Amino acid sequence: MLDTGRVPLTGQSLTWFRQGLDCVAAGDFDKAVAQFNQVIRVRADYWEAWYERGLALEELGCFSEAIRSYEQALTYEPSSDARVEIWLHRGNAFQYGLGDYSSALACYDRVIQQRPTYALAWHHRGNALLYGSKKPEVALSSYQAALDLDPNNAVTWRNRGNAWVELKDFPKAIESYDFALRLHPDDPLTRQARTLAVQQCGLTMRPLTTKPVWYGEGYTEDTLADGEEPAFEEYSLPSYLSVPSLNPRLIVEDEQGEWEVPLTQDYYTIGRDLKNEICLRSQYASRFHAVLHRVEQPNGQVNYQITDGSLEGKPSTNGILVNSRRISGAHLQNGDTIIFGPKTRAIYRA
Repeated sequence: MLDTGRVPLTGQSLTWFRQGLDCVAAGDFDKAVAQFNQVIRVRADYWEAWYERGLALEELGCFSEAIRSYEQALTYEPSSDARVEIWLHRGNAFQYGLGDYSSALACYDRVIQQRPTYALAWHHRGNALLYGSKKPEVALSSYQAALDLDPNNAVTWRNRGNAWVELKDFPKAIESYDFALRLHPDDPLTRQARTLAVQQCGLTMRPLTTKPVWYGEGYTEDTLADGEEPAFEEYSLPSYLSVPSLNPRLIVEDEQGEWEVPLTQDYYTIGRDLKNEICLRSQYASRFHAVLHRVEQPNGQVNYQITDGSLEGKPSTNGILVNSRRISGAHLQNGDTIIFGPKTRAIYRA
């Protein structure tokens, strides 16, 4: 909940509002929405209820309705700090929920206009430009602005690297991945992305960067004493990605953790809905986001192919990326990284 400095509710309406917040904390978002609806029924001008209702609806994947709640909240003149948060969440619902990147960018621009020092707004703006509008060169300026404000966000560094990959400037991509790995050394996705970038530019080893180019000082190395050899670090995929396995599996990471799924069935549905064989615990995943199909090779080996959308052929809202490239379907190979949305991905091992 936003700290507004006031709670102008009394009696039963205040009880409903507090119960709604308790339900959100407990993960019972359906009940939370019902409680906020009760508040709105008697106090339609209470913007905090509209805002909290929007957040709960986002958790349920009801992005259009969440956006309408945010719009209602904005009509009741919340504080300037609150407006910034509402516009940011509205933009995220457009981008990660509906795939409406132009509307998302308009929201992020409103946030930045009101608070130009808000690093997260620049970060999400970069994502919309890179993954939605396919403008990596423009996305880089947003990522740079975000990193100038918050240089400790490893995901921003990784996405910055992805933008350089799209522009086929692999050395600069590697530099961004290096910085991300300094902040989060155990992130398999960044290591995977760096390894692919190294392969693309024909390098197997490179010296660790000491003064990255994005600080305006250019690439430099520490001064070496006479006869001293430069230290090189070799990057490779984590062992659980590079060692073949008899049984294919997915290593899934979402907003609630990481787990491994052995793949033995003929097909698996993947998405936010609990009916899926592989349930993604993320507001950014579609209810039925993708399907895995088992494929037997002529040599007897088993592999899987992934297809965007539901079994009935309805595409997901945001699509899927395999190794940073948007696809409608692909035969998976060992080490492939599948992106379903922010903080929601899987690594295929075969």
